Amino acid sequence: MERKTDITEYARDWDGLMHVNPNLKEKGFAMFYNPTDTVMVRTIKLPLYYSGLTQKARVREQEGKPVTYRLDRNYAIELKVTIPANGYTWYVIEQ
Repeated sequence: MERKTDITEYARDWDGLMHVNPNLKEKGFAMFYNPTDTVMVRTIKLPLYYSGLTQKARVREQEGKPVTYRLDRNYAIELKVTIPANGYTWYVIEQ
């Protein structure tokens, strides 16, 4: 007998996407989704090599105030993200 499974049974951690374009004022956009029933707090490494940024990135959550991060040797930053239960949040990366 075949067992039917709800996709949410496999949801264990966050999912996300990131887009970058070095030619725009907004160099990047990252969105994170939490499919679980509990709030998630994660530190996520964002690779910014293709964003055109080389030393610093200003990152803001949604329409909040930007925070400046120093890029590491691999052109990445570590971003502490809080994702609401069964929800999402997004970040804008600027120069």
